[in-house]
Amino acid sequence: MEMLAAIGMMAPIDLAALAAVVLIGLPHGALDGAIAIHLGLARRAVSFLSFLLLYVGMSALVVGAWLLAPTACLFAFLIISLLHFGAGDARHGTGWLRSAEVIAHGGLVIAGVSQMHRPEVDVIFGYLTGQDTMLLWQGIDILTAVVGVALIVCLAQALWYRKWRSTAAELGALALLFAMAPPLVGFAVYFCCVHSARHISGILGALRRDMSRLAMINQAAAFTLASWVAGGLAIWWFADIGDPQPVVMRVVFIGLAALTVPHMILVDGFFRRSTRSLKRQFISR
Repeated sequence: MEMLAAIGMMAPIDLAALAAVVLIGLPHGALDGAIAIHLGLARRAVSFLSFLLLYVGMSALVVGAWLLAPTACLFAFLIISLLHFGAGDARHGTGWLRSAEVIAHGGLVIAGVSQMHRPEVDVIFGYLTGQDTMLLWQGIDILTAVVGVALIVCLAQALWYRKWRSTAAELGALALLFAMAPPLVGFAVYFCCVHSARHISGILGALRRDMSRLAMINQAAAFTLASWVAGGLAIWWFADIGDPQPVVMRVVFIGLAALTVPHMILVDGFFRRSTRSLKRQFISR
């Protein structure tokens, strides 16, 4: 009870944003088991257990690497998050234009939020690394320049092609959100209402033939509950009652990193490729 009371003393808006990420955004990755079944990686009990062990093992490796090299791992996490978010949001480009669209969308989230609220984000980065953040910001500054070029490319496309105007409008709306809202709030709104919503909608549509909606919901609920329990135990074990915010931030975001790596490999490395292959086969017919 003392720990809950201490956490309740955190800034209400930051606490609400973190709660939204954990309670609303995190479950979108809990459909990874259903994706593995859809791809034929975990149709039997033995293969499903092997998938779970590999998934958990990769997550544990991420946590271990973070503890050994937090600054390098945080920067790597920012980059893979940029690519993952962008891959989920990109709609129109092909070839190098798709790469530009991915970087523009994902980069606006990662570099945009960081640069628009640099002092506040620097405090969070300090919590996540426990180290000086100068080198981290140097990397983010270089990344921001690349994102800026990608944004210019997307906006230029919108001037010439009507279908790109929805991309420009979305980027503009997100830029306004990130500029106006506190960093955790802006990220939470994007993560829950844009990224997670799109992911769940696409996954449910693609997997409907392999599993019932109820089965997918039950499986996602089990995965989500397991992650909540693990995170809660980590906060209870490591948090300082006098100042729980650093550990809460570390558990939430390092936990996201640990889950994002296997999630990204499964979704971006296997599922999206499989989906694009099926689309090409359908079109060729």
